Amino acid sequence: MKHSAWKTRRAKELTDEETGLAPQAQQIYDETGLAIEIGRTVYQRRTELGWSQTELARRAGMTQPAIARLETSLTLPSTRTLLRVATAMGQPLRITIGHAA
Repeated sequence: MKHSAWKTRRAKELTDEETGLAPQAQQIYDETGLAIEIGRTVYQRRTELGWSQTELARRAGMTQPAIARLETSLTLPSTRTLLRVATAMGQPLRITIGHAA
């Protein structure tokens, strides 16, 4: 197979007509966006409360590095972790499937 034909085939494998991304790439993209949104929300609420990462970690029964990973979007937290953090901050945990109306 010529290099140009290989590049064309590879490009088709990596893209989807609707989104421009392959399904695996789209999933990673979506998860990254979700992790960023969660991290930003936790950071904003924590700073509104005037708490350090260490204080939030103590109240949530976690470690400071775990809070740092969550806030910097290095991890997509489990619902259990989200519930612990939300409870520690005195906030309800709301999960929505689909787009908000």
